[in-house]
Amino acid sequence: MKVWTEVKACLAETPADWALWIEVFDRHGIPGTVQTDQPPTLAGYAYEPNEADLAALRLELTSLGATSTEILEVPEENWAESWRQFFVPRRVGQRFVVRPTWEAYASTEGDVVLVLDPGQAFGTGDHPTTRMCLEFLEDLELAGKTVADIGCGSGILSVAARLLGSGETVGVDLDPASIESSHENADRNGVTATFMLGKGFGPLPEAAVYDIVLSNIVSAALIGLAPEVSDRVVPGGDWVVSGIIDDNWADVQLAAARAGFSLVSERRENNWVAAWFRREK
Repeated sequence: MKVWTEVKACLAETPADWALWIEVFDRHGIPGTVQTDQPPTLAGYAYEPNEADLAALRLELTSLGATSTEILEVPEENWAESWRQFFVPRRVGQRFVVRPTWEAYASTEGDVVLVLDPGQAFGTGDHPTTRMCLEFLEDLELAGKTVADIGCGSGILSVAARLLGSGETVGVDLDPASIESSHENADRNGVTATFMLGKGFGPLPEAAVYDIVLSNIVSAALIGLAPEVSDRVVPGGDWVVSGIIDDNWADVQLAAARAGFSLVSERRENNWVAAWFRREK
């Protein structure tokens, strides 16, 4: 049986902004977190972490102000159930409704229902970074456009793009669990997309270019990826980015500009930034 490790940071009071805390978990390999306000806690799950990684995470959480950190081994079936209590149907933007497989939802005319089971992957639509990407997808002209989702997680953005009429859509992620989850989520939504294990554009055909690239990943990865995205997006094509904390936004914007992108629009939520760039022709 697989065993997961739950890491929980306990705080004396609810912070004005959880973004810094979420970023710490993300940097240490835990991109999905769950927060509570009474008492104030932030928790996430890691699969077979080593002691050094856990010690480093605990140290950084303490330095940020956690009154205590709890580390507990959790059998996989309990890990899955713990996520289910927090993942409920949620409307995102004007049209999307993200529904877990185990919940019913009565859709109304115009709803685009995304049926998801994140499995072991990040991406339920409940995090600001994902929500803002979905909102940008509603603004884009997707019909027939080719899409590359770099860092696809649960596949939520790829599936959403296909539901809005995109053409060939591919996703890439470093995590095998993400690739498995993405394929399953595409199937349960009745759409086709290709998902590949790897880093950046590495597993994709060398000459392939795309109308739209989606990248909901950490700021440092976006900065490093910008020149390659410029090579892989058609002139006049779009790059939607997210996963950026306020403090890193200027650096991401500069990297995008140097790679030949201009800013179309930006969104902000809880100290997170998402942006829509367009490659200059």
